Amino acid sequence: MRQSQRGPREYAQNPLGPRAVPGMEPSSPLPEAIDERAAIMEVDGGLAAEEADNRARIEALRPGAGPSTEPALTLEIGNRFLNQWVESIWRSTDASKPLAIFAGVGLLSSVCHKFFFYSPRETHLNIFLFILGPSSSARKTTTLDITSDYLAEVAPDLILPHEFTSEALFSRLARQPQGTVFVRELNLWLDQLLGKDYNKGLASTLGNIYDHTRRITRETKKSGLEVIENPVLTIIGAGVDEYLITKLKELDMISGFWPRVTLIRLPPRQAQPPRPPGKFLVEHNILEKLRAIVAQEGREIGFELIEPRRQAFADQLYREAAELDNPNLATGYCRLEWILVKIAALLQLADQPESRQIELPAFSDAITLIEYVKQGMPDFYSERERPDEEARLAEWALKYIKKHDENHTVWLPYRKILQARGGTATGKLQAALRRLLETEDIEESNIPPNKLGGKAGKAYRSVGE
Repeated sequence: MRQSQRGPREYAQNPLGPRAVPGMEPSSPLPEAIDERAAIMEVDGGLAAEEADNRARIEALRPGAGPSTEPALTLEIGNRFLNQWVESIWRSTDASKPLAIFAGVGLLSSVCHKFFFYSPRETHLNIFLFILGPSSSARKTTTLDITSDYLAEVAPDLILPHEFTSEALFSRLARQPQGTVFVRELNLWLDQLLGKDYNKGLASTLGNIYDHTRRITRETKKSGLEVIENPVLTIIGAGVDEYLITKLKELDMISGFWPRVTLIRLPPRQAQPPRPPGKFLVEHNILEKLRAIVAQEGREIGFELIEPRRQAFADQLYREAAELDNPNLATGYCRLEWILVKIAALLQLADQPESRQIELPAFSDAITLIEYVKQGMPDFYSERERPDEEARLAEWALKYIKKHDENHTVWLPYRKILQARGGTATGKLQAALRRLLETEDIEESNIPPNKLGGKAGKAYRSVGE
């Protein structure tokens, strides 16, 4: 499978300009833009006297302080808000820079629901952001909690319950159609969301909400007709990537929900000892910037100023996707076209809340972030498709059932399958059979107890072509 080698490494030395791609002229920082940015930074970008006093301490606390062994992970951007946000995170915890930056992007999405662009219909700035990384020491949960605390300070009504049934979410959004879900235990949440029985239909509903289906209706015997008008939902979750990969099934990857996820894979922690989290206090300058965004009236934010570059980048994405052998990965690449514009709009509003157009600096920073997202996708999709134990067991079970059920009419008792696979734990075999049921390769039937005291059980047969 051919995979793109492009990554954020190429932007580390030039955060104001994206790498040239076919059809896109090379960009260079405009001197007047740099001078203006520097002037603003002197007043508002963290170079004030109190911030200058903290510089040396922050530098000492930075995760991976010292020479970097992986320049692709530096994520150098010019956005003032995100850079201040990252430093505020580092005052409390040693979260990696990608974790801190994308948590800030999720927070911006939460407070920018009322802004939109056309592509061709209204497209709001909500994202489904899943941050995956090592367990415990990655500081995912700590950073997620800090992000939630800031939203609680500026717009507490936007925080939705993190656990819900399909019916409960629908009823809540019918009353309040906008909000953010923080998911601290992403793996468990996805098990429930994508399971066959629990919350059936929720994944499809979330997919419709992500696409901003303007009017979603549902009728139940208990509640009657419920209507959600103009829903906008952001989801920010954190989980352990190795665990999630083993749980995902092919059915999940092609559902209406998963292709809409923006997946962030965190780098392995560097060798220095982890620093325990310190005291966290919300920072006034961050709150003021968020409140300035919240105070704005909802409106369109256009991308005419960066359209030639956006189109050139999109063309390159589609060319790369066409060269991929993995159709799920190709779909994920194509989805980045408009996620890029969403992030660019968020960065534009973060530094200039009164903006009505996405400008070049915000777009260039968004490309840097999208390239980081992209570099983690091939590994995720290829790891996801490596046959795990459950998949191998499901393949064996299907062959065994078909061998004894050539005409798709013979029901094979579970106990006979278990006996044939001597040494396999019952739970593992049952999970493999559930996988085959979900993919509709087999059917299941109940075996009633017999008169001689035999126990009730299950039987299976293959599904005909």
